[in-house]
Formats: sequence, C-alpha cells, structure tokens
Amino acid sequence: MDITVLFTCHNRIDATRKCVNSLDDPGFNIRYVAVDDGSTDGTGEMLKGFARERQRELELIQGDGTLYWAGGMRLAMEHLQNQLKAGDYLLLVNDDVDFFGEVIKKMLAIARENKNCCIVGATCDESGAITHGGLLYDTKRFRTKRIDIDSDSLICDVADMNAFLIPYSIFKVMGAFDRHYSHSMADYDYCFELKRRGYKTLMTDFYVGLCKSNEVYGTWRDSDLSIYRRLCLKHSPKGLPFKEWFYYINKNFGLRQALWHSFTPYIRILIGD
Repeated sequence: MDITVLFTCHNRIDATRKCVNSLDDPGFNIRYVAVDDGSTDGTGEMLKGFARERQRELELIQGDGTLYWAGGMRLAMEHLQNQLKAGDYLLLVNDDVDFFGEVIKKMLAIARENKNCCIVGATCDESGAITHGGLLYDTKRFRTKRIDIDSDSLICDVADMNAFLIPYSIFKVMGAFDRHYSHSMADYDYCFELKRRGYKTLMTDFYVGLCKSNEVYGTWRDSDLSIYRRLCLKHSPKGLPFKEWFYYINKNFGLRQALWHSFTPYIRILIGD
C-alpha cells in the first residue's frame, strides 16, 4: 500500500523538518510531494536530505512565492491526478503539525472501516485543547462549530486539512482543489463537494499531533487594528478576498446568501468587531 504525503512549504524550515520527521513511518511505503513556494531558508535542500536519509521518494515542485497554501496544494494535486493507482492514499498535511506516533497506521485503520470516507485528523495545542479538525456548519447563522474528539458523531460538514486522508477511489473522482482559491476556503469547499458527491468526512477520535490554532492577532479579524489596515489585510491573499469569498458562498449556499454574507465582514470591520 502506497501513501503519498502532500504539503506546501514556505520559509519555516524548522517546523517543516519536525513535521516530516514526526510523520514518517518505516512500516509504510511513503513518498512525498512538496511544493516549495519560493523558500529562501534552505527548506528545499533540507527536504532532499531528509529523503536521502530515509530513502524516500521526494518530488519537489518549485513555486515563486505567489502560490500560497491553496495554490500550492492544487498544483501538487493536479500533478498527482494521473499518477496514483488503486489502493493508494493521498495524505494532505500542513507542515506546522508535529505528529504523534503511528498516525498513518491509525488513520488508515479508520479509512478501511469506513468506505467512501475521507479522514481528517484532529490536532491540539500543548495544553491538550483541540485546535484543528472537523466542523459543523450552521447555515442559518453562517457559523461553524468545532467537533470534539469525544463527540457522539464525528461526521463533519467541513474540515481543516492539517491532516486529511483521501482514498484513491475518491481522489480519482474529486481531483484537485477548485482553482478559484488562492489560500483559504479551498479545504472547506472541497469538503462540501465531497458531500454533494455522496462521500463523508470523518474526524479521528484522537489527536494526530500538535498544532497551534490560527491567530487573530495581526489579521483582518484583529479588532485592535485600524479600519484601513483591516480592509487591506482582508483583501490580501491570506485574508478574505471579496471575489473568492463571494464565489465560495454562492457555490455552496446560493446567490441569496452570497449577496448578504459577502458584505458582512465589512460590517464587522466598521463596527470594530
């Protein structure tokens, strides 16, 4: 059984090194496909050294620093569309996760027991609080609710793809991320598409690794910043670009919701929320 691990990296060599070293499992045939999006800190050379030491196949795709997360992941997924074979699995990871032991073995066990499912790994911080994983979508209030690892149901509407296992049979149908997204929203959009096509996303009932939660500080959601600064950050690729946000809502919730909720972030900024 082959596992292809896919991730995008940019100038965080120590975190990337920790990620691949903690994830690699000698009990599986693992190959790595990494998009190095213009790193200048030696990340690419470090990954080549890791592959030589572990005797792993590594495909290193070079970016120019403008791909961001969704763009890099999409590029690698498109690269892999005609390469995987029956029985293979694709594991999407974020390179800031410090994985616990035997994660691949445990996630594969869940996948084998649950056909037509993708598996998302839950992560926690050093205090043991959940940081990433699966979520439920409240379509009335247009908010998400995080699922805990001890929840009665671990079926998700959407998921943070910090560790996301896709069976070949599903990837063959789904293909790569939607090309409309540059950084965020691509993972949630993919989950909605999975659901429309009859597949489920199931979260692990255990933590797969350590990963900090996304910070509000210094982002468009930081209410301590000026209105002008928040607007600039919102329109940046790592923020909530209007066209991408409108497209995401319209595609997954309809035009009526898009006409309203594409403007609510501006209301939040103006009232200092």
